[in-house]
Amino acid sequence: MKIQKNVVMSALATLGFFVSTSATADFRFPELAPQQTVAVCVAEISGHANYVGATRVRHEVESTKRRTIGHVLRIDTRVYGETEDEVIREYATKCVVGTGEEPVSFKIRETIAGS
Repeated sequence: MKIQKNVVMSALATLGFFVSTSATADFRFPELAPQQTVAVCVAEISGHANYVGATRVRHEVESTKRRTIGHVLRIDTRVYGETEDEVIREYATKCVVGTGEEPVSFKIRETIAGS
């Protein structure tokens, strides 16, 4: 009988550890991505996007989900030409950021190509 009781207690202790670890991991990250993690993704975009001929670049950031590793960001980037309304290139980016200095995952694609 004593052996069964120890096994049950051990299983409950393990379950409690996982529940407390999940709560701690969830607490670490705020609901929306902090500015410093957004800046990490925007810096990564600038390394992949073509800004030649640009007079202005605009990034629209949406923090769509919170994960145990960080945040998932969707970023629409528009590269403007000489006139205010002339979009010469546009990019769609999905960037997953954690606590590190580099994105956990990064995907970018050009949606509008300039002339």
